[in-house]
Amino acid sequence: MPQTPSPSYSTPKPLRPSLPGIGWLKFRCLQAPPHPLACASCIDACPSEALAFHENGDGVSLLASDACHGCAHCVPACPTEALVSAEIDALVAVQAEGEPLRLGCHRASNETGLRQLHCLRSLGPDQIAWLRVRAMPAQLELHLPDACKGCLAAPLPGHDKWFEQADLLCRVFTSSASADYQSPSHPVSRRALLVGRATPQLPMIDADDSAPKARRLQRYMAVGPQLDDLASPPLPGLTLDQDACQGHGVCARVCPTTALQETPSGELIFNAMDCLDCGHCLTACPEDALQVVEAWQPVPVTLRQIEQANCFECGRPFTRKNHASAKTCPACRREKALMQESFQDLFG
Repeated sequence: MPQTPSPSYSTPKPLRPSLPGIGWLKFRCLQAPPHPLACASCIDACPSEALAFHENGDGVSLLASDACHGCAHCVPACPTEALVSAEIDALVAVQAEGEPLRLGCHRASNETGLRQLHCLRSLGPDQIAWLRVRAMPAQLELHLPDACKGCLAAPLPGHDKWFEQADLLCRVFTSSASADYQSPSHPVSRRALLVGRATPQLPMIDADDSAPKARRLQRYMAVGPQLDDLASPPLPGLTLDQDACQGHGVCARVCPTTALQETPSGELIFNAMDCLDCGHCLTACPEDALQVVEAWQPVPVTLRQIEQANCFECGRPFTRKNHASAKTCPACRREKALMQESFQDLFG
């Protein structure tokens, strides 16, 4: 039974009226207010260069031009899942636990026993891993016609990272293509009407799940142990230069998720499982005190611990790093440094 729209749900906006199966949720997107932060992951993933952000009365919208042919490569490229696919949502909803799953794209439509997905590359490694675990102990198979050669949605020549990851996570087969690439069509077929099966609709998103989150990373990490951590993604990590850090907290304020948080007591805590690896904290820090590393454990770490103290000179309270021995506040230290410089200039 379809959900009834209400203020507690967000409805994705179709990228194009002619392709209603791919939708965009602005509240999950880093480009849209209230963030807004530079991100072009979906645009970079589009093989036809059809996507662009447009300014309008509501702020920013992601739209697809007529060049879009519906491959949905943009969907797995978005780490926050601001882009959603009705087709993938329907696939996940009906896949029974422990049941084998054989998937083929629409160019392999003549093969028997295959469940059709318009383009298999619209599945990110996180979704492939989830489907593989869902099918266990049975198998997940992906059937690629002509290994995607000659397809409008084929990757550029060179290293095929998607194929490499898919081949690690499940069984990948190459077969002969039975049709040329076509854009997805969405009219309900006569057979679908007879059996009461409508065309997949874009999912309604609960309002509590409409903010940016590292959804794909978290899904992948959740099923990784059941696959012996096969091809698990590297966890983003951060280190902090304690001497360079001034403790103003701008890094935590620009973080679009809860990955980087400053506590009321001044601690700076980083949680790799919530990190989008967007890099905005790095560019926002005036002192360049943050550096990217690979995290070893999916647990929160404290990057900075500070304590409250009263300045020995002026008596005002200030925050002090617990490893430091400063007895005066930054203002008094700067004033003292300026006086020393002036003394040197006057007397050599």
